[in-house]
Amino acid sequence: MANEDKKDPKITDGITDAIKKIITAGGPSDISKELLTTVVGQALKAKDDITLKATNEMISLIQKIDFVKEFSKFAENHKFKVSAEIEILKKEDTKS
Repeated sequence: MANEDKKDPKITDGITDAIKKIITAGGPSDISKELLTTVVGQALKAKDDITLKATNEMISLIQKIDFVKEFSKFAENHKFKVSAEIEILKKEDTKS
């Protein structure tokens, strides 16, 4: 997991350059389509990275849960009531 926490210098340099160009642009018309594409692409990559890390963290937490032990604790303090209704019907004569 230590490798996942290291930032890729190409990505951070690309973001930094894109932000500098946007800030120094005179107005919206001065921002190129390529620059906007870069910024949007980096934002999507960052979103994907965050989603992946959050997903992996949740999976590791869930894997640590001993469901049998937790259910046993729950069952010690709770009463279970099960009820059922069964109806038996005669088949209709389908022979003609």
